[in-house]
Amino acid sequence: MNPTRNISARRAHGFAFVTAIFLLLILGAFAAFVVNFVTHAHATTALAVQGARAYEAARAGIEWGTYQVRLEVGSAASGTINLPACFGSPASPALPTAFADFTVQVNCQRYPASGAVPDFHEEGARRVVIYVLTATAASGAVGASDYVERRLEARVEKCKDPDASAPLYSCP
Repeated sequence: MNPTRNISARRAHGFAFVTAIFLLLILGAFAAFVVNFVTHAHATTALAVQGARAYEAARAGIEWGTYQVRLEVGSAASGTINLPACFGSPASPALPTAFADFTVQVNCQRYPASGAVPDFHEEGARRVVIYVLTATAASGAVGASDYVERRLEARVEKCKDPDASAPLYSCP
């Protein structure tokens, strides 16, 4: 037996052990990176879904506000050609149970304002009012990692024609 050969084999055996530990460390770091990446990907996807739900809740608020503005409460019976004021702002319409974790506030501004003289724009014989509706839907606490908020704005025009047929005097 050659003593120098035995020492050289032991050194090579030690080098393989160091290489194996190095590879395990590299694989462990890669596994940690993959787990971190997948976790953030899932969180981002969940937040994107919540953002889409917030958009739809805000859109529902805009549709509710548009309905309130277009609603002819009392006009059929009274035969009035006056354009209505805004609904009470901010309003919080009820949402379906799928959006129970969202709050929606709808604001309305009327141009020209109801107290203005005249309180409408004239276009020929027609009376026109513009309503600006803003709906804000939010879920979660402000500053929290799961907080989402979407705000939509819409403009709605309402027209009455004194020369049109009663009782609604709608513009053709």
